[in-house]
Amino acid sequence: MKKHLLIAVDGSIYSSQSLEYVAFLFAEDYDINFHLLTCISANQSVIAPAVDSKNSLLPEASGIERKRLTAEQLLENATAKLVSLQIPPQRINSSVAITNHDIGNTIQRQAEQLLMDSILIGRRGLNAVSKMLLGSVSATMLNNCHQIPLWILDGEVTNKNFLAPVDGSLPSLMAIDHLAHIMAGRKDITIFLFHCRRFLGKTIAAHPESFYHLWDQEWCDTYLTEDDHLFRGPTQLLIEAGIPENNIIILPETADIGAASGILRQADKYQCGTIVIGRRGDGTAKGILGGVSERTINKGQDITLWVVG
Repeated sequence: MKKHLLIAVDGSIYSSQSLEYVAFLFAEDYDINFHLLTCISANQSVIAPAVDSKNSLLPEASGIERKRLTAEQLLENATAKLVSLQIPPQRINSSVAITNHDIGNTIQRQAEQLLMDSILIGRRGLNAVSKMLLGSVSATMLNNCHQIPLWILDGEVTNKNFLAPVDGSLPSLMAIDHLAHIMAGRKDITIFLFHCRRFLGKTIAAHPESFYHLWDQEWCDTYLTEDDHLFRGPTQLLIEAGIPENNIIILPETADIGAASGILRQADKYQCGTIVIGRRGDGTAKGILGGVSERTINKGQDITLWVVG
């Protein structure tokens, strides 16, 4: 099944690292296609203009057209980088979106219209000359983007190990389902399932009926009950997606006051470059993982957080 990833680019080192990340993970996965998106604003250029227009490589233009030319050059450079990283050109599309102020909302709207499976955005997109478009967007999107899984990258990722915290909630299982969908059939990855129990926290009870609307009753009653329901359902979703059972490792349960700190410690211990985490939405019961995604990405370095919810 073909899957489509939208990558927000702005010419910064952070969006460049995003391109390196997807090439590292998906260069040989021909089911993954990429859509590069950059935004232009009526009030702010994508990049700072040349001090002397005579030294600019861009043709003379004014207003929105000049910004579009700059944006198109950014997209050409990003496409060339992906090609140099062994991504065939036929797997790459690109577009320029015009926005007024809310760049995050524009990115999300474009992803919805293009039926993207996920959005990847680099964090801390700032340089010494000007504030790049992605600099203030990741935090806003983390708060507002609930319909499409959001991948937030910080730094460089150099391994294919995934950490997937689980807590028995619907958002937790939806995160595993997203991971299984994206990485279906992959035999070159290792997935670590992890549960962090809060001190004085309540025991997680099994409620398979809460999942009947997404998976059939027989499946839920089989894999989301019994004492091992925290890991049994997630493991089965991954196996059904074609990920070898030997590549799925269940880590010992730990107890921690702060779930985010515990997650990051496990990611560091097992050299996981990607954390896949579910978060609650409006009207969803809060699980053990509720509210930790922002703290996890704020504390993490050289890691990518997939936020699903």
